[in-house]
Amino acid sequence: MSDCLLVAAIDFGTTYSGYAFGMVGDLENDPMKIHANQAWVSGQKNLLSLKTPTCLLLDENQQFKSFGYEAENQYNNIMMDEETENYYYFYRFKMNLHENEESLETMELKEAGGKTLPAIAVFTLSIKALKDHLLDMLDTRGTTLRAEEVLWVLTVPAIWTDSAKFFMRKAALKAGIRDDCLKLALEPEAASIYCQHIHVDRSTEQRGFGVSAVGTRYMVIDLGGGTADITVHEKLDEGLLKELYKASGGACGGTAMDSKVLGVLEEIVGNEVFSEFKRRYVEGYMDLLREIEVFKRNIKPESDGKINMVIPYVSLDEICFKMRNKHFKDLFAESSICKHISLTADKLRFSADFARQLFTSITDQIVEYIRVILQHPEVEIVNRFLLVGGFSESPMVQHAIRTNFPGKRLIIPQDAGLAVVKGAVLFGHRPTSIKSRIIKYSYGVKTTPVFDPMVHDPKKRCTIDGVDRCKNVFSSFMKSGTPAEINHEVEKKYQTNEPFQKTVPLDLFYSIDENPTYIDEKRVRKLGKMDVTLPNPSKNPRKVKVMYVFGDTELKVKAVDMETGTSCGTSITGVC
Repeated sequence: MSDCLLVAAIDFGTTYSGYAFGMVGDLENDPMKIHANQAWVSGQKNLLSLKTPTCLLLDENQQFKSFGYEAENQYNNIMMDEETENYYYFYRFKMNLHENEESLETMELKEAGGKTLPAIAVFTLSIKALKDHLLDMLDTRGTTLRAEEVLWVLTVPAIWTDSAKFFMRKAALKAGIRDDCLKLALEPEAASIYCQHIHVDRSTEQRGFGVSAVGTRYMVIDLGGGTADITVHEKLDEGLLKELYKASGGACGGTAMDSKVLGVLEEIVGNEVFSEFKRRYVEGYMDLLREIEVFKRNIKPESDGKINMVIPYVSLDEICFKMRNKHFKDLFAESSICKHISLTADKLRFSADFARQLFTSITDQIVEYIRVILQHPEVEIVNRFLLVGGFSESPMVQHAIRTNFPGKRLIIPQDAGLAVVKGAVLFGHRPTSIKSRIIKYSYGVKTTPVFDPMVHDPKKRCTIDGVDRCKNVFSSFMKSGTPAEINHEVEKKYQTNEPFQKTVPLDLFYSIDENPTYIDEKRVRKLGKMDVTLPNPSKNPRKVKVMYVFGDTELKVKAVDMETGTSCGTSITGVC
């Protein structure tokens, strides 16, 4: 973007979100001249925060009312006024994109009171809130920019499916960001880029000492609220990075520990009671989530005795008595959990051993992901782990990784929670920072070749115009695990089937498997439908050459008419 004057990154997180930005001229001279917003006012205590909760409040007409801390505070007042039926309050909804295996296009999200709205609307309004907040802040500083002068970078987990990434791009476009002014940044990549420029090793004054030497191979372990997102990089000349192993990980971020603690309460009162508590006492539930944050920070490898957690006792007691005709303390006494936890007034007092056990069930998953990656020959010599993301600051997480991988050096930057959003600014300023990536998926199109009994499944035989063919074949043009530099092109030729055909339609599919055979296999998903538009349709068959462009954070496509050499329009309608 030659007109770009400012790079703005939005870090849309599971629990917290924020943004950072840098003027292009400043970044040219000093890559670390990045500004993170410090104007989020944190809750009732009026403390300044670098991030704001990922929560959205809409009015009864489904129109935007507020986002972040402001939404939290307003909804608390709405609950006290008993007017929740007139509002929609959404929180912690990002993980739905990771967990949902069905079409994201039609996915509905349930708000705190049980009402639903299309997921695309919720994500769109949330991204728009962050975008508008940034632009308003710049405006108050006297910096007014045209739409084409801002390059927006939206962060997404590297382990997300292409469908989820397509969904986020669609939401960003609906939020008012121009398609040519938007890039998606993969979260662990962004953090890796950022850590090339900072004093990651506090014992030295040399910038980027820990991972910036040419030839250094290191694992990036991005532990956020929702996911563990892991990749492996090698430092090349000229400040470039090379991906050595495709992104891996899963749903074992900070909220996974929240779920373990919430499961303890659910075991005490029962599923139905706890579900009703969440629906009816949203303020109490939000207070509980905040107490869990404090509780998690208090769990340490060396902890002994008891670790306390305040619970909304009055609300829980009321709902227990109403639904089960028993007080909370009685249900607690009857549960097997009381062997590990005691109850004193409004506090659950966990034995340190039991608290660590809850944590270990999460850290074991993280350790296993790391162990599996290290088994691959191309990464087995990696001896440095770069830990970023808010959950990486947990002493329990750090202890688990150190204990299980004693020969590895852990590097934890001071502002680990901001590494992603600041790195996304750097990525937007220099998108070629990642010279090559490992292609995560196999890609192909749906075809119907002549049936070969030695190759094809007899159940897929069909007859078209008197010819036996095989339906739903996955015709691959890229294999999972292939290294690809930026702008790596794969050419495929297609042709029209009818006279005066205006477009060549192609159904695009992808799979985590290296060699999928059919598009209806379990691990094959539809990316979307692509139309290649011919510039001047004719009676005779027309051939088009389609170039699939790999190596960036998203698949790109371009095409030419082979008869005239004219560029063809390409459009992909994604199946989110």
